Amino acid sequence: MPGFTPFTSNYRDLSDENGYQFEFRCDDCGSGYRSEFIRSNVGTAGSLLSGASSVFGGIFGGASNAAHSAKDMMDRGARDDALRRAANEIMPLFTRCPHCSKWVDETCWNAQRNLCVGCAPNLAAEMEATRADVELQQMKSAMNNETVFSGDLSARTTVCPTCGKPVGSEKFCANCGTKLGTEHCTACGAELPTGARFCGGCGAKVGV
Repeated sequence: MPGFTPFTSNYRDLSDENGYQFEFRCDDCGSGYRSEFIRSNVGTAGSLLSGASSVFGGIFGGASNAAHSAKDMMDRGARDDALRRAANEIMPLFTRCPHCSKWVDETCWNAQRNLCVGCAPNLAAEMEATRADVELQQMKSAMNNETVFSGDLSARTTVCPTCGKPVGSEKFCANCGTKLGTEHCTACGAELPTGARFCGGCGAKVGV
């Protein structure tokens, strides 16, 4: 539009005294594109005259100041032209969400819903993400509930005293059938060590 320079909220001006360049980014993921660098003829002329002024002092001093003054006036129009050109080339790669007004690239745009993925998430992707999260939670729960040995380990042997095979909370060894666990005296209730013939607490004979 003559006399107007269109711009959007998702661009950053990278221009300097040597030329013009702009960066356009997706408001959602931050990915984007950088426009081609356009060298400024006014900036180049100003730099040359400024350098001449430092060498020859007052001879070109006035010319340098005049060049910078001209650049300040002419650069504004050149920058606007560069911004307009960059926007016309790059902004078609973005779409503005009618719901939240964000400018997003094609990866953050839900074409089926005509909204950005922030306002209308991709259901297939969300379903897979949810399924993976559920499976992860189930795995963690299963691992938390899994124990190598259960029950009161103080009252259980972890190795069968007869065959030496590992045992858990079983009452009998799965390898040889030996009865496992700490026995108690029937007379006083004291714990009896494996193989004891008499109770160390009251002297009663074991098995009577």
